Amino acid sequence: MKSNLLMEKMHLIQIEYKTLLQKLLPKLKSKFSVTALDEINLFWYRYIDIVRLYLVSEFSGDESYVFTAATYLDYDDNEHFPFLLLGEKHVLDDPLSKYSAICKDIQDPKAADLLYEQVGKTAEDNIKIIENCEGEIFVLPLRLFNQFFTNEVFFDLGERTFSSLFNDIRNLKDFFAKCKTIDDVLTHGRSDMANLILFSQNDDQTKDLKSRFADALKENAHMLDLCQSDAFNFYVMVYGCIQQAVDVIISCLEYSCIPFIRFPVTLHYISLLTENIKEEEHVRILRYKMSIAFVLHKLVDKEQLSKICTKDFIAFKKEYKFNKKLFDCLLSHNIDQNTFLQHKVQTLMLENLKKFYLWVDIKLKSSAAFLS
Repeated sequence: MKSNLLMEKMHLIQIEYKTLLQKLLPKLKSKFSVTALDEINLFWYRYIDIVRLYLVSEFSGDESYVFTAATYLDYDDNEHFPFLLLGEKHVLDDPLSKYSAICKDIQDPKAADLLYEQVGKTAEDNIKIIENCEGEIFVLPLRLFNQFFTNEVFFDLGERTFSSLFNDIRNLKDFFAKCKTIDDVLTHGRSDMANLILFSQNDDQTKDLKSRFADALKENAHMLDLCQSDAFNFYVMVYGCIQQAVDVIISCLEYSCIPFIRFPVTLHYISLLTENIKEEEHVRILRYKMSIAFVLHKLVDKEQLSKICTKDFIAFKKEYKFNKKLFDCLLSHNIDQNTFLQHKVQTLMLENLKKFYLWVDIKLKSSAAFLS
């Protein structure tokens, strides 16, 4: 399929997906969410070959970013601005296809209602992204299209990573046989385990691991079964983060793209898991650009950019070439995929952002003067 025909087909798929979401929205917000999510999965499986062809032949590359490991982007809060500032091509990793299995497994009615609410918000946000960022952000379930890794391999990677946190635990069966309390977990854990684990973005790493675990239990009580053992809840909190990181890494390596991560826990585990494979050139680039994207997300003044509409923002950032200017600036200070961990980049990035804000203001004033 020729490139222009493929892109036309992708645009049509996005329009069709938006129409489907609009039709299913009432169900997605209700107890009928599971059937609606199944319909969404059927939609994507119908187009799986075309989407994979796009991901491999058009999207793949070091200037392609995927917004992932989040429930939704949040268009209303202008989260698309920092995402679009970096790179040339953008995919929003749609989590709706993953929610189907979660909805089927959930037992607690209160938790189910919260999940239905989340599913509804995600669908509404997807619709806004497709409507307002057409051609710039494709909404696709990237992690649904992992082609070269079976569920068994995926599970095995997570299990081996979790087991590696301990001195004498070979697998999950071994973990649950030996660990019941948090003291058991600490007894069998590696001496550096406290440095390897991050429970949440509020995790205070100045405290000892036992205190941090107690804090995490309180913070995540709504997601945990406190009737279960401490070891079980430790497993739920840590293993879930590891599996999510493995999922993201597999997808981004398969399609040679950069994960745009806005939560520190996910960044931590992806960085940790890729530490042992960073001899691969793309992995080094992934770690570098993912880290820059994370810092950029924290530094961007969305209020500064909210004065312009999405269409103008896209045109401005392309004309200004913010992405190229930023990485050229970093390189001029000897910061690249091999050296970035040795440098503090915030000041340089803030300077580049301020130059862009000033340039945008000048453009807006000149446009206003022309119209008057």
